[in-house]
Amino acid sequence: MALPAAAQAKQLAFVIGNDAYQEISPLSAGVNDARAMSDALQRAGFEIELVENGTQRQISRALAAIEGRIVPGDTVLFHYSGHGFEIDGQNWLLPVDVPAAREGEAGLVKDAAFNAAEIIDRLRARGAGTVVAILDACRNNPFARPGTRALVGSQGLARMDASNGVFIMFSAGSKQQALDKLSPSDVATTSIFVRSFLPLVERTDLSLIDIAKETQAKVRDLARSIGHEQIPAYYDGIVGRVNLTGTLPAGKPGIIAKPDQVAVPPPQLGAAEDVFWQSIEGSTQPAMFEAYLAQVRGNTFSGTYRKLAELRLAALRGGAPSPPVRTETAPPKPPSAASSPPQSSSPDLAACDRAAADSRDNEKPAGIEGADLSARSIVEAVFACARAADADAAPRRVFYQLARAHEANGNRIDASRFLQKAVDLGHPLALYVLADKLLSGQDGPRDASRALALFYRAADAGISGAVVRIGLIYANGQGTGRDHAKAVAFYNLALKLDEPTVYPELAAAYLAGRGVLKDIDKACQLFRQGAAAGNAASIAGEKANCAGR
Repeated sequence: MALPAAAQAKQLAFVIGNDAYQEISPLSAGVNDARAMSDALQRAGFEIELVENGTQRQISRALAAIEGRIVPGDTVLFHYSGHGFEIDGQNWLLPVDVPAAREGEAGLVKDAAFNAAEIIDRLRARGAGTVVAILDACRNNPFARPGTRALVGSQGLARMDASNGVFIMFSAGSKQQALDKLSPSDVATTSIFVRSFLPLVERTDLSLIDIAKETQAKVRDLARSIGHEQIPAYYDGIVGRVNLTGTLPAGKPGIIAKPDQVAVPPPQLGAAEDVFWQSIEGSTQPAMFEAYLAQVRGNTFSGTYRKLAELRLAALRGGAPSPPVRTETAPPKPPSAASSPPQSSSPDLAACDRAAADSRDNEKPAGIEGADLSARSIVEAVFACARAADADAAPRRVFYQLARAHEANGNRIDASRFLQKAVDLGHPLALYVLADKLLSGQDGPRDASRALALFYRAADAGISGAVVRIGLIYANGQGTGRDHAKAVAFYNLALKLDEPTVYPELAAAYLAGRGVLKDIDKACQLFRQGAAAGNAASIAGEKANCAGR
């Protein structure tokens, strides 16, 4: 008895990576992109047809082979990384033996290349239920040559209409160039699009639109870090929500699951490493780079940025001492013209500070103690901070305060939006608060890897309590391997910074012998120091463990 078509459906992937062009400019990441994509797709359950540095004949044969394996209802993913060229509104994917065409020789290219739309149509014609096309081919004109009139095409690929059942994604938007590397010193072996897309391949909880949006944000941020504009484009012809494998994403569509209802996938190695590195690469704290290298030595990270970390660490150790991290309760330092956001003294800003400032925020005015956001003041805080946020050059603390006011008013959506805005502007306490939310799953799925990255940024921005939270993440093995010795190292760093919340954590480590030799006397000494600093957990710890000692 024949199985239903849905039961027979499988996932196929046709992957091409071209670098070694014979007559036009070579590339550096195409083959690595294809290999990395193939590995990730294979782990996700796809059967792979891989072509590296494919000639016209080799690609034609591989396309015929994948066509022959399609049965109705299959999901087929087509990934191409290499040169692409737009001619008369059509996108052509170039094999490595494409001739070096000149002005007036567009037909030469068409005869030797592959029309991207026609490849998609051929896959659909075989009955594929879903076709996902990923084209990392938006590069400069490959036919440009000094002293000759180059074949003319628009920069980037032309927009493509996605027919029913088809989802198309470009590595860059219209008229944008897709980058292989961020700089000559970029040690990553894949393009910035592929390195951003790969961690999402195995996320069965994300729809294709979710994946596209996540990739857009990651690529945009990486490109803007060097002043380049690259935002992937996508074209959706699929009705409903499906994930990369052509099935419904985990969970019911249209319903936001509560944190304890969400199956959180294990962190992907490359994703966690990229996020971690992006969070510390501008740091002036040697401990940040020491922590990264420790992750590499422990095989938690692959070591993509190892050389950069070693060079940065050597420079910090050999140069002037890094500025100390400030505690949450330390008075704010005078702003510098280079680093501090523009300040304003408008009545709306003053009202926002009075109504919604956080007592822990080092960026609030010195004369403001902080607001408790009582029921009577919430509405005033929302209106005052909204007006202040609309002003030109509003200081970043305003967006954090507006988020705080919205949350107190029960408006989680706007609270999340403005908190993210404050994070994007680098507001230290916003970094800490968002990290805490991600770690606890307060407003969505738990994301310990991203929380760790944000805690690192918060610590480097002056929130010493974040150093303790980093230690706790390692101690508990949240989003990373459990490592009590590393946790103790961060506790000791926090101790040097006079952070009061570290005393009970370090005392507990000595009490249980986790990451250090068991030493009850040392534990009690720490509990007492914390109690003297007014830390409630230390007071309780001393009472419970140190009577008579």
